[in-house]
Amino acid sequence: MTTCCALVMALSLALPAWQTGNAAEADLKELSTYTLSMETLRKVDRAMRAAMAEMRKDPKFQEVEKLKGELEALKKKDDRTEEEDRRIEMLEQQIHELESAASPVKMNDAATISEMAANIQKEPRLAGALQREGLTPREFSKFMLAMMQAGFAAGIQKAGLLKTTPEGTNPANIKWVLDHEAELQKMQQAWNPDKEKKN
Repeated sequence: MTTCCALVMALSLALPAWQTGNAAEADLKELSTYTLSMETLRKVDRAMRAAMAEMRKDPKFQEVEKLKGELEALKKKDDRTEEEDRRIEMLEQQIHELESAASPVKMNDAATISEMAANIQKEPRLAGALQREGLTPREFSKFMLAMMQAGFAAGIQKAGLLKTTPEGTNPANIKWVLDHEAELQKMQQAWNPDKEKKN
């Protein structure tokens, strides 16, 4: 899987599915003129790392990590008992519930950039980290959405299947993503440490 596609998959788990209507059209128009930059990427990266560091201090997060360790150990066993299989199911359910309750930002509940920014503002760990980097929740939201758009289009372009630029996507951002795959890959690894452990 290409870095572009992997990045899109990671972001799409957290970002909103856009609705149709005037608000969505206005958002697409706004995103079509938004330009990605390394300066903003570095600010976003530092803010995300800082927010994650704060989140790791949360007892709920620590409990999730403990349960994940137990789950991983059980899954590695070749000959599991029925009781261990039941324990695996229970652990997976517990982890899902804890992660859902402790999710730092429920961005996928948003239907517009404004709603996404409002949700981020409700999460002090991320909102505070962004403020220290001089970024507003709206700027962060636009950056992440533009990244998702460009990453998706770049993946299609690399496969030779991109016929026209997707609506609401700045063509310059597609080139930017392709030109900075190495930096984006490092960012993806830093933001998704659990995935890297499994690979």
